[in-house]
Amino acid sequence: MRKIHLLGVALLAASTAAASARPITKAIRLDGYCNVYSITMSRGTAWVQDTPTCSGNYGGGVVGSAKGFGKSLDLALQSASNPGVQLFLVVSYPLVTGGTFKLYQTTDGNSFVDEVDGTYTLDASPENGPAGGKPVTSAFRH
Repeated sequence: MRKIHLLGVALLAASTAAASARPITKAIRLDGYCNVYSITMSRGTAWVQDTPTCSGNYGGGVVGSAKGFGKSLDLALQSASNPGVQLFLVVSYPLVTGGTFKLYQTTDGNSFVDEVDGTYTLDASPENGPAGGKPVTSAFRH
């Protein structure tokens, strides 16, 4: 009987751990720009999609730490409208309204240019709850 009880406890613990590994989706709006990134995270990795009516950028990355920036979500992005241009978005983590971001750009993979810095707002969505922020222009060249 004791073995069955211990097995039940182990199965319950395993199912609880598996449930906590479900992907989490958040949406952030880069303040002052039209970009609203839908970011899905699971087990330290992330995949991201910008609003198609803005830049349509997409990509993936990891939760990590950037020198001089602290804990961050580090995302490599690609845009179909800019072949040959790679973007690197560093977003402060955890994701909270008023968090900061830096957007870097490269065309050769050797040198990165700091294109845009700013803050972001958790966008209104069922996952995030109510939030503010008004789009103005895109942070990216088209």
